[in-house]
Formats: sequence, C-alpha cells, structure tokens
Amino acid sequence: MKNMLQPEHKRALISADTKPSFWLLHSLGWLFYVLILTIDNVAFIGSDKLDDRFVIFPLLISGLLAILLTLPLRSLYRRLWCLSPVKLFISVVVSSLLVAAIWTPLKNMVIWNWEDNYSIFLVLNGQFDEEHHPARLFMTISYAFFMVMAWSSLYFGINYHFRLVKEKEQHFNAVMLSHKAQIKMLRYQINPHFLFNTLNAISTLVLQGSKERANTMLIKLSTFFRYSLDNDPEKKITLQEELDALRLYLDIEKTRFDERLTVHFEVSPATEKLLVPSLIIQPLVENSIKYAIAKMKSGGEIRISARCEQDELILQVADNGPFSCFSQLPGMSQGVGLQNIDERLNVIYPHQHQFELSVAQPQGFVVTMTLPVEHSLE
Repeated sequence: MKNMLQPEHKRALISADTKPSFWLLHSLGWLFYVLILTIDNVAFIGSDKLDDRFVIFPLLISGLLAILLTLPLRSLYRRLWCLSPVKLFISVVVSSLLVAAIWTPLKNMVIWNWEDNYSIFLVLNGQFDEEHHPARLFMTISYAFFMVMAWSSLYFGINYHFRLVKEKEQHFNAVMLSHKAQIKMLRYQINPHFLFNTLNAISTLVLQGSKERANTMLIKLSTFFRYSLDNDPEKKITLQEELDALRLYLDIEKTRFDERLTVHFEVSPATEKLLVPSLIIQPLVENSIKYAIAKMKSGGEIRISARCEQDELILQVADNGPFSCFSQLPGMSQGVGLQNIDERLNVIYPHQHQFELSVAQPQGFVVTMTLPVEHSLE
C-alpha cells in the first residue's frame, strides 16, 4: 500500500462574516444618494432661485421618501425569493416601476414647492399652470425607476452573497462533522481487536496458573484503555504522549511474548513535542507483532523511529519478520491494520501525507508515515 500524494497548502476555514444591518445599509444608501445629488446641484447646476446652501433640504425630503417607499419592497422580496429567476425578475421590475411612479410625483411636488414656491396644496387641488403641468410631475420617472432597480439589485446581491457564504459554512461544518465521525469510527475499531487478543492471552495465563502475570496484564490493560478513552480521537497529541501510550501497549505484549520480542526506539528529541493523531503508531506495531513476531520462535525485533526532515515528520515502524517480499504478505492491509491507518491519514491530512510499505533488509517490512510538522502550543 502506497500513498504518494504531494503536500498542499492548507485551505483557510470558511467562516461567514457578520451580516450588516439592513437598516444601516438602507439608510446609508439613500443618504449617499442625497449627498451625490447635493454635490451635483451645488457644484455643477447651481440655483438662481435659492441659496445653494439650502438646496440639500428638498433633496433630503426626496431621500426620506425613497427610504419609506422602498421599505415595503423588503417584505415583498422576502415572499418572492423562491420564485423562478424569470418570474422574480418580472416581479422586481414591476415593483420598482410602481415605487418609481409613486416617488417621482411626490419628489417633484416637493421641488416645485421649494424652488418655485408652487404650493403642494395647489397641485393636490388640481390647480396647474403652464409651467407646472400634471404630466411634468412624472418627469425623471425613468431616473427614479433606475434608482429603485439599483436598490433592488443591491438588496438581492447582498442577501445572495451572505446566503451563499452561510451555505458554504454549513457545508464545511457538515464535512468536518463527517470527518470527525469517520476518525472516531476508524480509531475505535482498534480497541476491540486489541482487547480480544489481550483477553485471550490473560485467559491462557490463568489456565496456566500464572495469576500474578495475569493480574499485572489486567492492570496494564486497564491503564492503556483509560489512556485511550481519555484522549479524543479527533484531536492530536504530542509524539511523546503517543509513545507513552505505545509503551503501555508494548508492556502488555511483552508479557505475552516475553523474550521473543525486543523493541528499539530511535526518536529524535526535536520530534517529541510535535503533534500526531492519537494512537496512530500502535496499530502498526500491532501488525508487526501479529504478522511477524508471532511467526518467530525467537529474535523478534521492532524498531520505532521518528525524525524531522525539512517541514516533514517521518515516523517508521520496522520489523525483522520472516517475510522478505510482498508476495508473502499475509493480508496485513485488511481489517484494522494498514488500511485503517491510511484511511485516518486521508481524513486528517488530505493531500498532505505519504504512507508507504517497503521491504526491509534482509527480511521484514517497514511502514513509513510522512506527516506535516505541527508544533504543540505548550
């Protein structure tokens, strides 16, 4: 089994920004419209009927009318959100045109009253003159329609953006929860397998009358499982903690195999504080014991090494079992063995790890894991 995927940069976590207040954006948007019109009137058009300093007042009233008239569109658009794109577009156009048809005459009446001293009450009573014709109340309706359509576009654009971000965040969280569940499932597959082997060995010791050894083995087994259950399988621990757990496991196995098993640790001090998935080495050692040491009558050795090369942590478990080629491999990749570890690494380090099985010299096998370097915060 071999996984030679090239490492990639970690993707940044997706998180939805806080959505701005509708009232804030609604008010600021129309106030900005008033500001732009004021600058246009004062700087470019000018006014010979009114002091330029006061031209902002009718424009402010026009902006307030726009704020009030476009407010109902918010409730309307919420109801229309699930329509098909074509129906939604038609609805928005018709609604914007209706608002523009109401806003334009009201705005023009305010301007007539302010600039021409033509009373709004004269208009309401139907008293028009040549300069102030009823049709002229709807002048600039196309401009008003454009402004309301711009408001509608911004409303949908902003809401679509934050809905999309929220959906991405929900999808990301769902994937993370799925990965966590998968990690737990894969990690917890180890315990029943190891428990069966150990209890079988304890039963044999009891039948042989070795009660003290059986009791010692039970104590070590309970200590190991307490350690295992206290560590969340989705979290990472330091390599030193991982090796401590591994030594608990090996103490149990040495009780089973006695002098048939010798373990050598070659761990660089620089790697001891680096983070690794919990109980990631123990299944590899268990495979070596099951498929190599258990087949030997004496002289069984397992070497566990850890070193750093550039930004990578290299972990190796090697044995001197009786096998010297892959054709002799008795299904080590099945069950809770190498396949389990490979799946866990694929979940925890997607595209950022290597997992390789090779033949040792003169015999045996070497399992190599290459992981990204992660430093403990402690």
